[in-house]
Amino acid sequence: MAEYAIAGAEQVTPEWLTAVLRDRGSLRHGRVTSVMASPAQATFASSSWRLQVAYSPGVASEAPPRLFLKTSNPGLAPGQFDVQQLLREVIFYSVVAPLMDDSFTIPCYAAVWEPETGASHILLQDVSETHAPGGDPLRPGHTERAIDCLARLHAFWWDHPRLGQDVGSFPTQEERQQDWSETEKSTQAFMVALGDQLLPAWRAAYQRVLPALPGLFQRHATGRNLTLVHGDAHLGNFLFPREAAAGNAYLADWQFWHPTVGGTDLAFMMAAEWEPETRRRLEHGLLRRYYDGLLAHGVQGYSWNQCWDDYRLSVILMSIFIPVWRWAVFQWPPDLAAVARSMTAFDDLRCSELLKKHSTRR
Repeated sequence: MAEYAIAGAEQVTPEWLTAVLRDRGSLRHGRVTSVMASPAQATFASSSWRLQVAYSPGVASEAPPRLFLKTSNPGLAPGQFDVQQLLREVIFYSVVAPLMDDSFTIPCYAAVWEPETGASHILLQDVSETHAPGGDPLRPGHTERAIDCLARLHAFWWDHPRLGQDVGSFPTQEERQQDWSETEKSTQAFMVALGDQLLPAWRAAYQRVLPALPGLFQRHATGRNLTLVHGDAHLGNFLFPREAAAGNAYLADWQFWHPTVGGTDLAFMMAAEWEPETRRRLEHGLLRRYYDGLLAHGVQGYSWNQCWDDYRLSVILMSIFIPVWRWAVFQWPPDLAAVARSMTAFDDLRCSELLKKHSTRR
């Protein structure tokens, strides 16, 4: 069938959905007779609906009774949102997800991007009856399921021969240099904007990290022990089983996936998002669980010390800069609480040791 991006649930007619499901192989006989949509929900740069679907008699049980529709709406995003992030999610569901085990991701029935307009839509199975979003790291079982999900994901893509080839790409030296330059410019502007609100110790940490970036990224340049990361792995992007024995957690919202060091997802989850007391309480045990999960799923030649250092490196390269990027790109108000969380992790984990180890001059 001809593919075009739809703008909303009103365009999901029985005829349209019948064609989509047949093309996907999920509706071999019969047809869709009605579609009922919930009120729209606005999310970051998108709108979404839950769809209740009815079929003609005799339709096989594999036809989905409930669907989740997500359409692009970049006007909702603040600041300088890059619509290419929406394309990344379409690529994930149409190219990357089919290569993986079904337990990683929510089943997808359509993922469409229009190059001419930048519009997109994604049609997923609605799993709300069996799974619910999380957010509280102290809720029993949630952090463990999230860590297990990341360990399975990372182990699957660990040094995969397609990683960085036709599944994502690694930055060129020129692209990395541009990224360093933009990060330095944004961080300097961020520090000026905050003035005395930025504690001297935090300012000093930024000033020490910026010139060390080229040396720190030499870890990535080795091309070893790299994987595919989600890129936005806070607990709110996981869907957890409502029943304890109901299976694995799902990861949703794949706009920021890319190949890099696996510690990126862990540092985003814990160092950037959790209050220091919670992180200190849970961090080491969850990292050991993650590492054991990598080994259980086939990762070899990767030591615990390497895993620990990759986590600390990701705190430096990613966590402490999240407030800067959100301020510079999305034009959010400066988030001093986020700076405090990441900088406390920077100190607790003695990340300055890695600055000394990898420091180099540009």
